[in-house]
This record gives sequence, C-alpha cells and structure tokens, in this order.
Amino acid sequence: MDLNPYQPLVNLLSNILEAYTTAFFIFDERNRRLDLAAMQSLSKFVASEISLPLEGSGILSQVQKVGQTIHLDKLHEATSSIPLTLPFYHEGESHIKGLFAVPVAGGSGVLYVDTKYGWGFNDKQQKWIKEFAVILGSLLKKREERVREGNYARVFEVLSRLDEAAFRGCALDNYCGLFTTEWSHILGMDYGFLVLKEPEKKHYRVLGSTSNTPRGLVSQSFSVKQGLIGWVLQNQKNLLIIRLNPATSDHYLFSKAESLPHQGTIWGMRGQTSLGYEVALVFLSRQVIDWNADSERAVAHAFHFLLLLLEQVYYKEENEALHSYDVCTGLFSAPAFESRVEGLFNASMQSNSPFTLGLIQFEPWQILGTKILPKRIRQLQRELASSLCDALPSGVLVGQLAQNRFGVLFAETTVQDAESQLAELARSGRIALKGIKGVRLHPYISSVGFPQDAAKIEELWPLVSQRLFSAFGLKPIRSAS
Repeated sequence: MDLNPYQPLVNLLSNILEAYTTAFFIFDERNRRLDLAAMQSLSKFVASEISLPLEGSGILSQVQKVGQTIHLDKLHEATSSIPLTLPFYHEGESHIKGLFAVPVAGGSGVLYVDTKYGWGFNDKQQKWIKEFAVILGSLLKKREERVREGNYARVFEVLSRLDEAAFRGCALDNYCGLFTTEWSHILGMDYGFLVLKEPEKKHYRVLGSTSNTPRGLVSQSFSVKQGLIGWVLQNQKNLLIIRLNPATSDHYLFSKAESLPHQGTIWGMRGQTSLGYEVALVFLSRQVIDWNADSERAVAHAFHFLLLLLEQVYYKEENEALHSYDVCTGLFSAPAFESRVEGLFNASMQSNSPFTLGLIQFEPWQILGTKILPKRIRQLQRELASSLCDALPSGVLVGQLAQNRFGVLFAETTVQDAESQLAELARSGRIALKGIKGVRLHPYISSVGFPQDAAKIEELWPLVSQRLFSAFGLKPIRSAS
C-alpha cells in the first residue's frame, strides 16, 4: 500500500494526459515554502525531493498567492526562461510546449502539469486537471485533520499527566523536569530547560530540565549577560533561531564551555510572576526542527499554567515566611517560635534530654514612642535583634514575641548553662540600646527548663512568664474567679 495518498492520483492524471511532468506541491505556511508531495515526470532535470521558497517558486508563487489558475501554451518561445519560471527544473530542461497550474484547497497547495506533446491543454483536459485538484484538496484537508486530531490527542495526554502530577502535590523540581520532558517530546526537541531568575538578581539557575542535561549545568548559576537563555531573560523577549550557527560566537545557551549541540533549532519563551520571579522555557534540538502551530500554542498555554503554578508556590512560601518570621527583625514570629518550642519539648521528652526556654524583655519600652520616631524604633529593633543573635552560638533559636520581648530556645542545655548565656544577651542588648537621649532601657530575663521545671508543655509558658514578671518586681495579675 502506498503511504503517500496523493501519488496514485498524480500518476493517474499524468497517464490520462500523457503529461511530461505532473507535480503536487503543499504550501508550508510557517516557513513559506512549497514542498513537493507527489510527482510523476519523464524529465531527468527534476529532483525527487523539492522544497522551494515561495518567493523563488516562479509561476507557482503566483498561483498560490493570488489563487489564479495559469494556462500557458506555446512555451517554446520562452524556453530560456524555464529555470526562472519553473525553478524545480535544473538547468538544461527545454521544449516544454504548454503548462497548466491550479491552486488546491484555497492555496494550501498547487497542482502543476506540463506537456511536450501538444500546445497546452484543451478544455476537457483542463476540466480533468481542475477536478483532480478538488480531489487532492479533499485528501489534503482530511490528512491535515487526521494529523491535527492525532496531535490534539497527544497534547491532551500530556496535559492530563501534568495536571495529575500538579494536583497530587508533586515536588516542584520533579514537576518542572516532567514538564520540560513532556513538551520536548511533543515538539520533537532533544533538550528542554526551565530556568528561574529571582527578583533583583543578575543570575539564573536551572529549575527543571530533561534527563539528558549535563549535571554541571543543573548545579550552578549563570549570568543573564551571557548566552541565549540570558538574552531571553535580560531582553524580556521570546527567541526562535531555526538554525543555530556553531561558528557564531554567541550561539550558545548557558556558557561557551557547555557540551550542548549548537547546529539545530532553539526556541525560548519568557514569563514573569507578580512577585518578580522571571522564568524562561527553552527547547533545543540537534537538528533543524519545524513543529506545527497547534503544538506551539499548546506549549504556550501550558507555560502560562506553569507560571500560575509557580505563582501559587511562591505566594505560599511568601505567606509562610510572613507567618514564620517577624517583618521588622527577620527573627521567628511568635507563632513560629511557639511551634518550635513545642516540637523541641516533645523531642526532649522522647530522648530524655534537657532543654531551656528563656525570655528577655527590655523596659520601659513604651517611653521610646515619646522620644523618637517610629522609623527609628524599627531600626532600633533590628539593631537589638542583630546584637542578640551575634552573642549566641549557632543552633540557638531566637523569636520576636513582642517589640521588646524575645524568646530564646536552647536545645540539650540545662537551665544553669543557659542562664549564663542569657546574662550575656542582657549585656549585649544594653550596649545596643545605648545612645538614646533621655531613655535608659533595662533587660529582664527569665528561664524554665525541662525536665526540672515542667513536665508538660502546658506548664512551660505560664511558668516562664511568671518568672519574668517576678523579675520586674511585680506579681502576675490574677483573673477574677
């Protein structure tokens, strides 16, 4: 069975007309070329595979562009112009007496017939050619529909797999690797890269890629000032180079030392989230690749969905950061610090190891509002927090419980050992608060430890707060019964 559905019709028409050459060309809209789909010819000056740029296809161009049927007879008078008029013939072809060319399916193709046996084609022969053109157009449309349906099915399967991965909570790096792999296959590309540039940064890193990506590219960051991927990010534009040129100095993706092919096709698109993260999706092939417009649109829509997914991920991270860290000082927020106290308490109970919770508070803090501006108060908070962290060994957690109150969590540390460090914190804090005219703030500290002071988490916070109040020389306020 002939896999080319057009060839039998071309053969039949050529035989009926006793034509010299009968050829059916299909128009490639993306590349603006006429590609030979089927041909029967007696000429030794015509190749079996032909692809003509539309602007260099002679009379075929006029037929395709204008939709005009062309019938020329007595062509022997212009034999010397055949290479220009009919560029699919090589130099040397001659004595063609007549030709007939008709558009197929509204310009989707061109049917061409010529002869050396008569002066053109009579009315009956012209009618046959036009009827064959209608049949070829119907086959062309049906074949395009089948190809499109098959492509839609492949795209739908990819989208389904990606949706399933996204909604079941697939890890971001795994999802990004799956994303680039799936769409690389759809486009017929060999490599896929998804890269991320964080706000205000001048470098980007690989967020996900196909499995054949060299490991060295995944483990480092790259400047936006180098390579084609950097160009996409820096210029905030999409990029399509049909044929990379290895001899061109800037035709590389990441860096000049990369071990990637530089003679195929590269396609890159760029997007940005509302939080300022810039993303580029880039595909690379070893050979020149031409994909259909439907696949290109599908990738563009999927990329938009990916940006929304990243938006969700980074907003979630941003939200967690706002809940976990104090906006002014960057220390753990009160809820986050309390959660870590509870976690360490439970871990200490299981391992039967000590830990200490300390509080340090600076008073009278409210007087600052009458002496200095709020902006200076926030700056003072940051300086105070920085001095406390600098005075503590690594592994000790500090939380911002109020403007002037800090929690300090010591793992595997007894109360006696922790109190000396708390006293050092008090001295560091006092030094940090010097220089405010008319204000003298004093640090007050308290501590409670497991297992010697509290056997339950519910006992921990009331006890350490009570001790802090006692340090003020005040009794805790009791609620009326």
